[in-house]
Amino acid sequence: MKYLVYVEHDNHNIKDASLSAISAAAVLGEVHLLIAGLDCQAVAAQAQKIEGIAKIHLANDPLYAHQLAENVA
Repeated sequence: MKYLVYVEHDNHNIKDASLSAISAAAVLGEVHLLIAGLDCQAVAAQAQKIEGIAKIHLANDPLYAHQLAENVA
């Protein structure tokens, strides 16, 4: 089964809570990550280094600059 994990970040680093969620999802099955923000390529680069990630979805747009739930949803 595939699992999508929304990655919380500060545009530079992945937050610890997201790393925990990624680890938990990896136990269950294939993990895909969703990274939404503005100028968050550093976060995507960091995510590529996490073992076991099948796919990274990057939404890099001014609309997601503040990572508001309404916009991301």
